[in-house]
Amino acid sequence: MAELPRVESQTVGAIYAAYEAEQRSEWFGNIGMSTFGTECDRAIWLEWRRTFEQPRLQGNKLRLFETGHREEARLIDDLRKAGVDVVDRDPDTDKQWKVTCVGGHLSGRLDGRALGVPEAPATWHVVELKTHNEKSFKALVKDGVAKSKPGHLAQMQFYMHRTGLQRALYLASTKNDEGLYAERITYDPAIALTLVARAERIVRASRPPAKLHEDPTAKMAFACGWCPARQVCHEGKFPRQHCRTCLHSTPVVDDSDAARWRCELHDVDLAPEDQARGCSAHLFIPDLVPYEQIDVDERGLTVTYRKPDGSLWVDGGHAGEAPAHG
Repeated sequence: MAELPRVESQTVGAIYAAYEAEQRSEWFGNIGMSTFGTECDRAIWLEWRRTFEQPRLQGNKLRLFETGHREEARLIDDLRKAGVDVVDRDPDTDKQWKVTCVGGHLSGRLDGRALGVPEAPATWHVVELKTHNEKSFKALVKDGVAKSKPGHLAQMQFYMHRTGLQRALYLASTKNDEGLYAERITYDPAIALTLVARAERIVRASRPPAKLHEDPTAKMAFACGWCPARQVCHEGKFPRQHCRTCLHSTPVVDDSDAARWRCELHDVDLAPEDQARGCSAHLFIPDLVPYEQIDVDERGLTVTYRKPDGSLWVDGGHAGEAPAHG
């Protein structure tokens, strides 16, 4: 007789449910510097434009992320015990140091700044703290940050570029046996400027960048298998309808860090809640529509498409209605 599956404890289920109930609802925010670990500009663009529903995480995953956050505080305490002076809060805000780029559309937060690192005690360092599972930690020890975690390297290069610091301290722990790994990273202006140029290219793109792989099932396209943008990118799923998928809205790139979006049709700035709500004058960015575009009426503000079954679909035509934006 086959063994019967175990029933999950009601207590465990209640704990997970509590984590899920506290899960933050989707935020129409910025591109996180951590996303630059992927080589696919299109995936970053599609996620930042919120073309698909952000997945809701299960309680055990949320608890795992909280463990990582708690470990950051412990690693800072470890550094201080070792005699390193760690400043983990911006005195002006009493929050983590915020770093922005490309008009604020790219942003991240430093885990801290440190002075007194034993290898270079007189040099200020950007501090980057991470936790790893056993497999990931072994690869980190074997190959170093640049090869095993290029996204983490990109974060530190961004941070150094925007803070003016020339060194970063990467400190990682493993959940398996409490082992630690530390590596000092040198600021590389060529790498940093390339990353900034990439971020600006993504932000300024009015249409989704080219696909990294045309066939998501190809051997080289293994990353497409777990990419959350796959359905919109490859499988013809209709994108979500809101300001970030609309032809009329534009991210503003200026000298501020406000991450502004503007509706060119109604000549108004769009707050995050406005972007999420959208309005009746919405007109899809044509590259996001999984049909064949056959006509455009610039005066009537419509775009006509042919569906796979041969029928026509007209997008737009509601420009005269009052916008929902506040």
